[in-house]
Amino acid sequence: MSQYLPKKIFWEDKVRKRKEGVMGHGSWVWSQESKHQTKSFLLITVCCLLFTIFTGCASKNKEVIKKPTRDYFIILNKWTKSQKVYDNLETKLYVYATYKSWQWREAYVDEYARRYMLDDSQKASILKSEKELDERINEFFLSVYTPELKWNDFDKKDSIWSIYLEDEKGDRVLPIEITRVEENNPLVREFFPHMDLWSYGYTVKFPKYLPMGQEPFPSTTSKSIKLTITGAVGKSQLEWKLAQ
Repeated sequence: MSQYLPKKIFWEDKVRKRKEGVMGHGSWVWSQESKHQTKSFLLITVCCLLFTIFTGCASKNKEVIKKPTRDYFIILNKWTKSQKVYDNLETKLYVYATYKSWQWREAYVDEYARRYMLDDSQKASILKSEKELDERINEFFLSVYTPELKWNDFDKKDSIWSIYLEDEKGDRVLPIEITRVEENNPLVREFFPHMDLWSYGYTVKFPKYLPMGQEPFPSTTSKSIKLTITGAVGKSQLEWKLAQ
């Protein structure tokens, strides 16, 4: 066996040299490519880590500040009524009306304070203002769509519409103020999401007391109130149960 050993060693050495001859220049190219790939891998890894960190922080901040609450919207839906008025299959009026009851006002202040991160004193100040309004007026927010823009004129003195508020006894009051709100106001869009891009928004205020009356309107014993919108092109009646 010893006589074959030198040949075997020579053969292995020869093969090794051939391989080195073939790969000699290519090994440098591979080394450069491997370095480039390593750098690319490290860069991608760092980017992924940074993305994870920042998105994680953003998610936490979103949970603290922007986390939606259902409480306000539950109350909003409770005090919002809607109706679609047709005449011979033609649309005449779409209306959503929110009665700003004291329950709604409390929920509104809670949601407003949460979104704007108000402190207790700021929240108490807004709640006091809402309480004063609730004691003086009956207020509604209306979102109204009409197929003809010229019909959507509730804030005009010569409006084609008439609005009044009525209790179950038949006593009526007329609005003391109707104001059109700015449609692009994000505050309106956020707190009254049923108002779409094709509707106009209005605040409608009625007196809290009948002329020369001592009892508030509606009275403390009233079980319901009805908002009537009527005109030449259509009529809508929306009713709220007060014993809720």
